[in-house]
Amino acid sequence: MRLSFALLLFSLIAPHARAQSPSAEWAALCEARLPATRIVVRTVPAPIRYLRNRSVDDLTQLQHLPQDNARTLGLTEVRLGTSIQYRASTLQRRGEALTCMRPSIEVTLSLDPHVVSVASEFEEGSCAHRHVLAHEMRHVEVNRQTLESAADRMREGMRSSFGNKVYFGEPAELQDRLTRHIREQWLPWVDAQMKHTMQRHREIDTPEEYARNRTACGGEIARVLDGAR
Repeated sequence: MRLSFALLLFSLIAPHARAQSPSAEWAALCEARLPATRIVVRTVPAPIRYLRNRSVDDLTQLQHLPQDNARTLGLTEVRLGTSIQYRASTLQRRGEALTCMRPSIEVTLSLDPHVVSVASEFEEGSCAHRHVLAHEMRHVEVNRQTLESAADRMREGMRSSFGNKVYFGEPAELQDRLTRHIREQWLPWVDAQMKHTMQRHREIDTPEEYARNRTACGGEIARVLDGAR
């Protein structure tokens, strides 16, 4: 299993009031008139693209296995992307030094197409091919489950973090503060989800699983590997 990570960061924000404070009247007006904070976290399902043009040696070189004598029979690659888009509803009033704002944040967690490779030595439709493909589909399912779980937890966490708070400040300052908040809190969180996913994949690719391949399909995989040496 091999993952890569891409992050697309668009316009963003968070709070930190200056020494200045809004008047009680202005704060109450902002509270009443601004639309509620909106947090949307969605996922985009990933199609699967199957490749059969890589050999066992090709896949082994790509995966960098920790065991010296292990060989890669199949490989699942996926690219995890996070897009965070922001817009804000703001109010300004003559005589008030601070703009007030509530954010609307949309997060899209996506997986670029899964690329599932089964080594070219295993003929499509053979028991060996089905065995390796079934193993790779376990990796695909981990990716799908992780994506949905991450979206659920990120949605809950962001809604709890932002609440329905009204933010006050100069427009450029509001933009800068929320950008820092996203970068310092939520982007590391997404990165941690990726690391957690890698651990789940390692739990599939165990030494015991590699050893089981030698006896699968009545020894068909072992014979192909031995013949390819």
